[in-house]
Amino acid sequence: MNVVVHYPKDEHAVENLKEQVAVLHGEYIYSYLSKLDIPVEEKINIIQGIREALK
Repeated sequence: MNVVVHYPKDEHAVENLKEQVAVLHGEYIYSYLSKLDIPVEEKINIIQGIREALK
């Protein structure tokens, strides 16, 4: 299978794409954590761990 990818050409479009990808990742993480059968405190600890890892 061949896949053709068209990347943004100007800096503004690249930044816009980065922002959209970040939002999508955040929504996925929220959705995943919402489905986990664990206490809220543990979910909060996971989110805090992600924040610390990204610093």
